Amino acid sequence: MEKVRWEIYLGLLLRIALIILAIETLFKGEYSWFIFTTFAVFLTFLPSILKRDFNVNPPLILDISITMSVFLHTIGGYLNFYYTVPYFDHLTHFISSVTIALIGVSTLYILNYHTKLVNLPPLGFGLFTIFFVMSMGVVWEFIEWGIDLAVGSQLQFGLQDTMLDLMFDAIAGLCVSIIAVLWLRKKKIHETYSLIEVGDIVNSIGYQRWKFMTGRDAKFKDRIIKSFKDPMLLNGILDDVVEKSKYISDIQKSLWKKKKDEME
Repeated sequence: MEKVRWEIYLGLLLRIALIILAIETLFKGEYSWFIFTTFAVFLTFLPSILKRDFNVNPPLILDISITMSVFLHTIGGYLNFYYTVPYFDHLTHFISSVTIALIGVSTLYILNYHTKLVNLPPLGFGLFTIFFVMSMGVVWEFIEWGIDLAVGSQLQFGLQDTMLDLMFDAIAGLCVSIIAVLWLRKKKIHETYSLIEVGDIVNSIGYQRWKFMTGRDAKFKDRIIKSFKDPMLLNGILDDVVEKSKYISDIQKSLWKKKKDEME
């Protein structure tokens, strides 16, 4: 039985809390808050909708961060936590910045690894993440300032508050960028090992025999091409080749299994 990750339970609890809050605002006749909270609930399901309707598979951590950001902003506004709870504003700002950073990294990852539009090394991902989050943070401060001028609200509490918000933006961007760089470097090492393994298998079978196998089976060839961006798929393909090929000796098969165990 597959173990359910704790993030799924957390996301579910936050969504249930938002739904309960929406029902409460409806019964109290606070229809503007009901509309706002209902929209917030919809936003938390946005990653699932993208996955179902557009074949986009965002990482689970992005799903959770979106849900957490929406939840905190909603209860912060409805229960006045922004004014009554110290540093609540900066907490929500930090989590929202993490969400923005994850959206930026996920988008860049798709462009970098699934299109020819971008070709960045892992360090490039890190720098992009920091600059992207800081840019979005500045845009948000302009929006708050504009709303305050237009409707006389108090979304900004002075220069100190704005600087702290930007500082939390920078910290969030730095945290996500470090994680992204480390993860991408690990992934790149794994892919390099996978390419070396392909070379070993080709060498063991013989280039002409390999060419014959991939040439006769178009689906097999497609799987090989796709596998260069999916180490798990590549390992499965190589397992098939190693186990089924009569051109690989038992000694070579045992060496292959030993190498796989070392990688894992």
